[in-house]
Amino acid sequence: MRNKIAFRVALGGICSAVCLLLMFSSSFLPMLDYTIPTFAGFMMVVMIVEVDKNWAIATYCAVSLLSIFVTPNYEATLLFTLFMGYYPILKYYLDQKKNRLLVWAIKLAVFNVAIVIFFLAFQYIFTSVDMLEGMEMFGKYAVLVLWLAANLFFFIYDYALTQLTDMYINWFRKKILRRK
Repeated sequence: MRNKIAFRVALGGICSAVCLLLMFSSSFLPMLDYTIPTFAGFMMVVMIVEVDKNWAIATYCAVSLLSIFVTPNYEATLLFTLFMGYYPILKYYLDQKKNRLLVWAIKLAVFNVAIVIFFLAFQYIFTSVDMLEGMEMFGKYAVLVLWLAANLFFFIYDYALTQLTDMYINWFRKKILRRK
């Protein structure tokens, strides 16, 4: 029992450290503001598969809290905290449900609520960042175009996360870690 807990704590620490390193790197790689939180969020899949959802949630909470203090890039931190950090955990369990229509409705609702909060936070709290910069050519439809593009990204992200999870479980764990 003691070795099991030691493994869980160690893996949680390693995953947290990798996530924090990724999140911190968003400060000197600003072109990856949206990409880095997605990679950091994938570490939650590792926690779910190797340990369980409770440890993944604890890791997500720790990284979200520490990112606020360690990461100077609030855009990446907020994106991780509002969606990218917990979505892999949510997805892992939603994908096991049989009602695909309900699952996709929940996924889209969660994503769109997170995106609206993200957008409003940068419109009213972090006013130094203009979320609509470069969207002037769309005029009054800029917000709609941005929202549609975000939803398209969500479908691509969900598919990529499915493929990465499958590759981690069926290839990396078997070939590299030699675990079943």
